[in-house]
Amino acid sequence: MPFAVVALAFATAPIGAAHAEQAPRFTVSATSEVAVGSDGVGKALYYGATAVDAKNPRFTIDASPIAAFATLTPTDDGMCMVTGSTTTCELPSGSYANLMVSFILAPTDGAKAGMKGTLKLVATADNTGEAASVTKVTVADGFDLVAIDDSHGEQPAKPGDDVWIPATYFNEGNRTAEDSAFTFWFDSAFAPDEYDGCTYTDWKSGVEVTCPLGEPLEPGHGVTFVTADEGSQTPGFHAKVKGDAARYHRVDFVAGPSGGGLDVATSLRSKVSSKKATGGRSFAAVAKPQTKAQSVEINNQDNYADTEFKIANTVDIASTGATATGGAGDVVKVKIGIKNVGKGTVDAYYTGGDPSWRYYLVVPDGAEVVAVPDECDGLWQESGGTKAGHVPGKRFYECANRDEQFSPGASSTVEFGFKITQVIARATGTVSFQHPLLHDVVSKDDNPANDLAEVVLNPTGKSGGPGGGLPLTGPQAGLVATVGAALLAGGVILYLLARRRPVVLVAPRDDGAE
Repeated sequence: MPFAVVALAFATAPIGAAHAEQAPRFTVSATSEVAVGSDGVGKALYYGATAVDAKNPRFTIDASPIAAFATLTPTDDGMCMVTGSTTTCELPSGSYANLMVSFILAPTDGAKAGMKGTLKLVATADNTGEAASVTKVTVADGFDLVAIDDSHGEQPAKPGDDVWIPATYFNEGNRTAEDSAFTFWFDSAFAPDEYDGCTYTDWKSGVEVTCPLGEPLEPGHGVTFVTADEGSQTPGFHAKVKGDAARYHRVDFVAGPSGGGLDVATSLRSKVSSKKATGGRSFAAVAKPQTKAQSVEINNQDNYADTEFKIANTVDIASTGATATGGAGDVVKVKIGIKNVGKGTVDAYYTGGDPSWRYYLVVPDGAEVVAVPDECDGLWQESGGTKAGHVPGKRFYECANRDEQFSPGASSTVEFGFKITQVIARATGTVSFQHPLLHDVVSKDDNPANDLAEVVLNPTGKSGGPGGGLPLTGPQAGLVATVGAALLAGGVILYLLARRRPVVLVAPRDDGAE
């Protein structure tokens, strides 16, 4: 049967204009540890090359330390040449990210469980230094489930679309896997169909679905998930794109034990309930009967694959400002924030623990912040705005919306305490998505026209107090104009989040609160 390609895939892409400011660079990355069965078909091993203005980049792999039990064979179209135990790969000059170079790591006839060695890699170019790395190779005795990436890159989608999630895995170890399953992780953008015999677990950030294979899987054999409708079979698991889905989302697939599901702490899993479907669609998979004894999993680092989608929908987050009135020495409460006025949900699942949205306050003249909400931090101008702290008395503040699902119609507000140090008629600050010191629009949406709102103190009053009245001129007026212009000219940029980001599972609160 054809050699199975493992789930780890590098997306090859050119590096943008920003690389012009960097020194020439060439690096090659690979997994730090890999296991291979003591007999069988072996497995794929990938090296990902990244270059910045590199001239004649190349790398060598010394496989002599594993020669007694394994071979490393390139599968590329001529970039690599093998001389003895050394492989030399010559890559194109220029700039690119994650250019994939693949190999087959296979056991030899003399391989025995417990044998160990290393693959030593050295990468260099004519205009760079050398970079070295080591991959530890171990011969093991067991089954080895390897997921296949059949997604063929990012797919376009829109709310209401039908999507089919491919799922295939092979046993590339030397023992039969007695018990295995297809496990899917659907994030909040998708509504998965119900399949008879599959177990569904609802998390706050998505749905986990585990569908047991139900029979052993021999070494060298694989299975593909097929939806079995009356009179037809369609490869893949069916789901619908939800109406508020927007931007980049993905469905993860894991090949693992039927009772295991995703790798989640027991304390979290104990807070959620699972239900086995007893109706709905049917699925089928093909596998050979058992011939060897069950054993432990050799390597669970290659059990994953995912299918990415770019979902066309409108994301429109508006800043909300405020007005307040007070005399010199008064402390007034000012509520600012954001509101989702578009059609798409902003999902914090792909921010890697960061807030789903960031926004910035510029404090009006004649006011001093004396109470800072928990969600906001002051910015230091002398450090370029890169140092933050939960302290009063600063001119600029960064606030974070930590709603996991910031849905259409939802609002998020925070409350500051301003002490009025000088009464100025229409003293004006701003709420926006542009960092006031770095001048970057940090959070971008599809409608920049409502991304800036004013915070106005004493909108109908007269100027007074020490120093007399001041019109809105100078640095404050310039900053307001600059922020507004930058937001209007900023356009729309959609972020593609890094692949292989760990699944962030959040159990429902014990009190049932949303």
